[in-house]
Amino acid sequence: MTSENASSSSRGSTDNGGFNGFKFRVVLLGDARVGKTSVLRRFTENLFDEEYKQTIGTTFASKDVSIISGDSETRNVRLVIWDMGGQETYRELRRQFMKGAAGAIIVYDVTRPETFMAMNNWFESFRETCPDAEVVLAANKTDLEEARMVPREPGHMLRDWFQAPYYETSAKTGTAVVDVFKEMATLILERKLQEQRDTAM
Repeated sequence: MTSENASSSSRGSTDNGGFNGFKFRVVLLGDARVGKTSVLRRFTENLFDEEYKQTIGTTFASKDVSIISGDSETRNVRLVIWDMGGQETYRELRRQFMKGAAGAIIVYDVTRPETFMAMNNWFESFRETCPDAEVVLAANKTDLEEARMVPREPGHMLRDWFQAPYYETSAKTGTAVVDVFKEMATLILERKLQEQRDTAM
């Protein structure tokens, strides 16, 4: 993964640099230590590091996925995923990086209720900057069953409240991590295709 201080990625576009498909920018949001970087690394590299390393500012990684759209066509989607440091000191930096994002994956740690309680703040902050973008929720660290303090039911309440897909994930075991990103890619792609159809009418 690469550290950066600025982003010029667009909401969604086709990439002419040898990649034949759609390219979208997605941000990872959530409190510090919820496992955002681990989720991203599991998805892009299929690796997990037991040692916690604080994200300084932002990092990003990308991965291509094949998505079968609603019209039964298979399309290539490149997700450029920005991992936002969760510390309060990065609030303004996060706001800059959120601008123009096609979607956000908002993560909390099921062993730390305070990270669940902060979800509304993350959601509202993203909605203020990107009112029409897609959101997917990830309840992470579900492998830590004995330490779990936030059960499924509150997560389902968030799902209904935010009207956003909800997944129980584990970056350590890989549970549902790919599902989260494929769900995001599908949602963004369908929105983009609908925009293209509307424009063509």
